[in-house]
Amino acid sequence: MNLVRFPASRVIEINAFILSKGPGKKGAPDKGKLEGALSRIDSAIAYEGLSDIFEIAAKYAKVIAQAHALSDANKRTGLMVALEYLSLNEYEIQKDYEPFADAMVDLVLDALTEQEFADLLYAACTASADL
Repeated sequence: MNLVRFPASRVIEINAFILSKGPGKKGAPDKGKLEGALSRIDSAIAYEGLSDIFEIAAKYAKVIAQAHALSDANKRTGLMVALEYLSLNEYEIQKDYEPFADAMVDLVLDALTEQEFADLLYAACTASADL
């Protein structure tokens, strides 16, 4: 399987776009911290056998949100990276993204597991395919 991977530079671009369109404190990202967070995904893929697209997207969402490597909008950026990751792997979510905002908070607070978040992403994709 040929998986698309996200470089830190793309995550920073997504964060800058989010902050240009909405509220949030602009500032320099901690690129080292972000790269460290992203390397956990690469390690999970390489050493733990992580290969499910939706589980990888959920891991992107969580590690970016929890790393706090960005000046603001860490959860929003994590979610947008997860959605773009799915899109790059040819999965589209056509539904309203609003319910995912609460799910991101739950994911970061560990009230929702990565697997449960992955299941939500999957359900949104399969639901959009049925429309």
